[in-house]
Amino acid sequence: MSKSLGNVVDPDVLADKYGAEALRYYLMSDIATGRDADFSEERLIERFNSDLANSLGNLLNRTLSMTQKFRDGRLKPDDQAQEFFQQHDISEAVRLYPKFSEKFEISRSLEMALGIARICNIQIQEQAPWALAKDPAQSEKLDAFLYHLAESLRIIAILISPVMPKAAAGIFEQLNWNGPMTLAEATWGKLPDGHQLGKPTPLFPRIEVPKEAE
Repeated sequence: MSKSLGNVVDPDVLADKYGAEALRYYLMSDIATGRDADFSEERLIERFNSDLANSLGNLLNRTLSMTQKFRDGRLKPDDQAQEFFQQHDISEAVRLYPKFSEKFEISRSLEMALGIARICNIQIQEQAPWALAKDPAQSEKLDAFLYHLAESLRIIAILISPVMPKAAAGIFEQLNWNGPMTLAEATWGKLPDGHQLGKPTPLFPRIEVPKEAE
């Protein structure tokens, strides 16, 4: 932004256009604190669609939809669920999050949170819950995996809440959970046995760019 060039970006206009939380997410995730950076409206749209709509929003929708379809929306935790959570260093991401936050490295904190969503989406493809649901012998594994996904979403909501409080509250609402949204709660196993999840509704609808603007 340059006063001489007059190219200052009006954040109020962008917030009205894309939503305050989408703007905050872009500014805090794509621009490192204390460093110069390029601002791009196209990049804002790209990050929103990639990280929030396609990754986190997709994970929320798939988790709730599969749990409703295969288990009438009810969760059943067991030891295997925690093993899923510990795979691919998801628990390590939770451990590192506050360390980055304490150094005001918010972009890295958000990367920890959204990284969990990306890992969970990969795990869905690897574990194929739709296939597990067809095999009675895999019933416990399916229960464990669905619980793992729901718990991961609860923790992700806590981690993104400083930047996107409304989105975090929206995830909690769809999980049908009203527990505290504090970092101390970002530990494994808070959702109880038999917990009833809510129904999925789009939380991060994609930002569609008009073709003439592409």
